[in-house]
Amino acid sequence: MAPNTPAPLQIFIDGKAFTTQDEDQEAAALLRLAGRDPKIFDLFLVKRNGVENEIRDGQIVNLKDGERFVSRQKIRFTIDGEPYNTYDDDQTAAALLRLAGVDPADYDLARILPTGGTESFRDATIVKITNGNEFVTAKHVGGVA
Repeated sequence: MAPNTPAPLQIFIDGKAFTTQDEDQEAAALLRLAGRDPKIFDLFLVKRNGVENEIRDGQIVNLKDGERFVSRQKIRFTIDGEPYNTYDDDQTAAALLRLAGVDPADYDLARILPTGGTESFRDATIVKITNGNEFVTAKHVGGVA
């Protein structure tokens, strides 16, 4: 009796097509297939509505033909010296202040620049976050009544 050879499946990772006959694989194996290091990147299954569901490295994925995945790298940054990480590389200054546990009504956010200066952001400003960014918070200076 001949061994059963499954039909090839085509999946997409980061928009690139891959063909496999192994219909169940760990997320880490799929990341390696796409040339991504599972120690640095995480895998997400993209649902029909565009929502991304994270898949843990050791989790087995039962693949379906045409499924789409994306890899994401966590962005690491600090606020007032405290480490944080996110997949979302653009957030409002107010959201980052709340992440740091301070009230945006009372505090401002600033990025420390490589030159030593700072770049300040208003609460509603969308802040582009890159790996290694350092942010600080500063209490609003109130006027005299």
